[in-house]
Amino acid sequence: MKITKIETIPVQVPIHPQRAIRGGRGSHTVSPFLLVKIHTDEDIIGLGEVSCTPVWSGEDQVTSAHFIHNLLAPLLVGQDPTQIERLMRQVNRAVANNPFTKSAIEMALWDILG
Repeated sequence: MKITKIETIPVQVPIHPQRAIRGGRGSHTVSPFLLVKIHTDEDIIGLGEVSCTPVWSGEDQVTSAHFIHNLLAPLLVGQDPTQIERLMRQVNRAVANNPFTKSAIEMALWDILG
């Protein structure tokens, strides 16, 4: 099995008004996420997600998508998605920090395995 492409989809998830988070930084009424889909040549798609809240990790939808499409996809396309430890070592060498973005890649790889 080989990875054929990596797709990202930005989404905004509204928070119910009664559950909105209010604090010193204002109200948090929408949660931005980046869905990650890793496609394989066997038509298996693994899903992962990035919680894109800059105050937590410094990551946002634009930078996470940039890292995935421009730095990580070129490393991963053509590789065996079942070799998760080896692939994540490559990911960690390619990009410093960005833990939520890297986690989304790892989630999608594990999802491919079932």
